Amino acid sequence: MNAVTFETVVTADHQLHCELPASLPVGSAVKVTVEPILQDYLLNHYEPQTDIGRAALAARRAYIEGGGKLMSLDEINDEVRRRRGGVADE
Repeated sequence: MNAVTFETVVTADHQLHCELPASLPVGSAVKVTVEPILQDYLLNHYEPQTDIGRAALAARRAYIEGGGKLMSLDEINDEVRRRRGGVADE
């Protein structure tokens, strides 16, 4: 087994409940990374307080619904670097 990915919602008691696959050998060393899944939260739960926030979220929803793919921070940095002709921020 190479990797296991699971998604959950933080509960009021901040407990993480999950079941690992039986194919993961007992005694395996694993790394657990907690990373917020902002896209789902922003698109389905967050309510902006300002007109510009509502407009930005509407544009984001339309982009995704039209087949657009959001970039990770690394992808954004790579794109900026590419557009600057390979020059990185110093």
